[in-house]
Order: sequence, then C-alpha cells, then structure tokens
Amino acid sequence: MVLLEKQAQQGLIDLFFGDETKFSEQGYVSYGWQFKGESIAVKACRGKSINCFGLFSRTNKFIYRNSEKNINADFIIETLDALSFGITKPTVVVLDNARVHTARKIKELLKIWQNRGLFIFYLPPYSRI
Repeated sequence: MVLLEKQAQQGLIDLFFGDETKFSEQGYVSYGWQFKGESIAVKACRGKSINCFGLFSRTNKFIYRNSEKNINADFIIETLDALSFGITKPTVVVLDNARVHTARKIKELLKIWQNRGLFIFYLPPYSRI
C-alpha cells in the first residue's frame, strides 16, 4: 500500500479508494450515548433512501454513482467499466473484501480492466490500512 501511495504522489498512477453507503430517512442506529439523566430518542420512520458507490483520491477527485436500488456486482461493474475507458494513466482502485466487490462477475473482468490500465487492489481481511 505504501508503494501505491508513493507512486500516486509522484504522479505515476491515479489511486482511488472505493466503497458504497446508503443514506436513508429510516433510523437504524441501535445504540448511542447520552449524558446521565438525559433521555434521547430517534424517531423511527419509513422513507426514501439512496445508495452511493464512490471512488475518492487523496487529491479529492471524486467519482460516484447513485441508485435507489441496492448496490450489486453489476452496478460496481458498470462503474468500474466506465472508469476503465476514461483513464489516461495506470489507475488503482482499492476495495475491501465485501461480497459485492469480490463477486465472480467482477473477478472475471480483472484481466480486461488490467489491459485497459485499471487495477483492483483488495485490502487484506480486517485491515486497518
């Protein structure tokens, strides 16, 4: 990982860190903290939600796609495929080992993306990098 960071700082590669998240009006935090004697409640409601898959660089470059549907391997493939056609130098995307990132469909495309200059770097399980 340190080597990737150095290569990115030298401008030899573009380096992105990717992940997905969901924003929702529906509360789901099952825990929290409060001051002694203080009563706090989070109103539960049903509402809209949106999912986002994003790629960030340390230079604040941000590539993202949103969807009202769940993020699945096909969604990740569409995003990374589009990225692979627009890169101008070797590009590394760092992902965790979530099933959606390591699906068979995605692994089957790794060689094709590498030929276009896009490389996927998976973090080790339970990594703190």
